[in-house]
Amino acid sequence: MRYTKIIFTAIVALLTAVSCNDPYNDQLREPELVDGDPADKTALDHWLFDNFTGPYNIEVKYKWDASESDIYKTLVPPRESKVQEVMEVVDKVWIDPFVDIAGANFIKKLCPKQFVLVGSARYNFDGSITLGTAEGGRKVVLYVINDFVKTDAFEVKQMMHTIEHEFTHILNQNVSFQPEFKEVTPGAYTAAWTTIPLADARAAGFITSYAMASPDEDFAEMTSMMLIEGRAAYEDILSCETTAASYEALRRKEKLVVEYFQKAFKIDFYALQAKVQEAITAMAPDNGNGGGEQPPPLLDVWGYGKQYQTFSIDLMTMIESSEVTSRYAADNNTLHAYDMALDYNYRLTFFEANKVMLTLYYYNTNTEVREYKAANFIYELVEDPVDDAVGEYGLSGPIMDAAARELVEKYGVVWVPGYFVGPFFFDWAETCAGYRYAALYPVYAPNAYCLGVLKP
Repeated sequence: MRYTKIIFTAIVALLTAVSCNDPYNDQLREPELVDGDPADKTALDHWLFDNFTGPYNIEVKYKWDASESDIYKTLVPPRESKVQEVMEVVDKVWIDPFVDIAGANFIKKLCPKQFVLVGSARYNFDGSITLGTAEGGRKVVLYVINDFVKTDAFEVKQMMHTIEHEFTHILNQNVSFQPEFKEVTPGAYTAAWTTIPLADARAAGFITSYAMASPDEDFAEMTSMMLIEGRAAYEDILSCETTAASYEALRRKEKLVVEYFQKAFKIDFYALQAKVQEAITAMAPDNGNGGGEQPPPLLDVWGYGKQYQTFSIDLMTMIESSEVTSRYAADNNTLHAYDMALDYNYRLTFFEANKVMLTLYYYNTNTEVREYKAANFIYELVEDPVDDAVGEYGLSGPIMDAAARELVEKYGVVWVPGYFVGPFFFDWAETCAGYRYAALYPVYAPNAYCLGVLKP
């Protein structure tokens, strides 16, 4: 099996969008003691009180209350068996490192006062999911509780990214970060950050695409990414995924983050970073997402009727090859001429043993409410198409539905669908930080790889 290591890393929280209601517009209030109905307290309720409500005045709400979450989404309650697992991670990976470095009073004074747990993901039409949201620095909602595995470092980092990001906003409410931070990459902030692939964001001097939204989000993303990735993985990002100019920009931002924590709160940021990594390693020694031991051949686990059927591509969270990102940009720019846009999430799904469907999502940019159309392209999978070479698979076609024909014939979207015609090696790729992802390697241009996350 061709096993290839590609030098890149994935941001773990925007596979999962982090949703911020601007905390800078909310006034801080003195903490109020929270308490629930003392009747029918379970062992779990007592554990939550002993570890969160009592010492830190944090309410953990897991019993279902639809008003606490998005009423326009279909969501399910958390399984009680998962609640303690999740909150143990919050306690050990977020609270304990701050307590060790800054003291318990630091957390008591500044932490959000409510965590709301939801069992399912919050699914978005384009195929992406939201793993966490926060409201004004007071309330954090965590999704996908029922699927959480506390021994999987990838999942732990996904969840902790939201918490570290939002907690940074709370800290900034109390003490503003340095004005010079806004001047490191002053002309590159954009409301259109969702259209910018992660590779382009890194090349522009931003740690994630979301960091391009504003200086406030940039500072919070720098802080959360440095903490959850740790010193070694952060150094890998800088050495693997930046230009000379963007490397210097990220170093300047790093320096300002470190200085901010020291001057504002007398916190040694690198010591805090080390504590967070120690906690993640102790909690989740498995690097997750298929990592660890040598994986099985990709098509043993991805295919019709197999463990996974979908190969999900997200240009906001994965460092794709320049071939993949340039093809997306070409088609997206073509659509812009018609006041349309191509979403940065798309997917390949097996729906028969030898048929794979590419689904692209596009929308009108002039409507107040974004309404997506799904365009489907069906390719036939043929094994060993080139000189009976073992391990090669060809994708031929495609057959198009009406929306796909509209994209191609009316708007001229041809670059992304065209990428998936031809012979490929189906294999795995490993990140700088040791995470493993599914990968398609064009036989004649393996550096033009396409990376994805496998889903059922």
